[in-house]
Amino acid sequence: MVIRIHDGEEASATRTPLEGGILGWAAVAMLGVCLVVIRVVPSNRASQVRRFAQIWAGGLFCFFAGVHRGASFYDAKGPQLSDPFIFLATHALGLGAILSSSNISWRALQVGALLNMAGDVRLARQGRLPRFLVRLRPAQLSTAFVLLILLEHSTPNHVLSSKSD
Repeated sequence: MVIRIHDGEEASATRTPLEGGILGWAAVAMLGVCLVVIRVVPSNRASQVRRFAQIWAGGLFCFFAGVHRGASFYDAKGPQLSDPFIFLATHALGLGAILSSSNISWRALQVGALLNMAGDVRLARQGRLPRFLVRLRPAQLSTAFVLLILLEHSTPNHVLSSKSD
């Protein structure tokens, strides 16, 4: 027996299913947790937490790519030509952020958050992704965007100020 929190098909849900909201926000909240932890751990550990946050954010984009690819199978018309390109680009962004430790990947993740938000909302309105993403993605990815900026800019200052002591 499978216990489900949401009764019905998520693909047709217009409101975010409870489990989707909990899991979606928990994933983004981890970036906020990392931001707080960076401020309280010793400076020699802050760079490790920052790297973890970067890997986590990259993993989120790999997940978003999988959501998009999987949802394309629910489209009554079938996957469209753009679907594999969106999947590959989003996945490449996530993998690039995981494999690179440079500041460029932080900026790429920020741009990716905005592009993914706009793209997912557009595709959800077209019925190519679950409708509840029209409401979830803007709030979720705007929050992620702000947290990514804060992670990029606050961490180096914290680490540099501690090293100069």
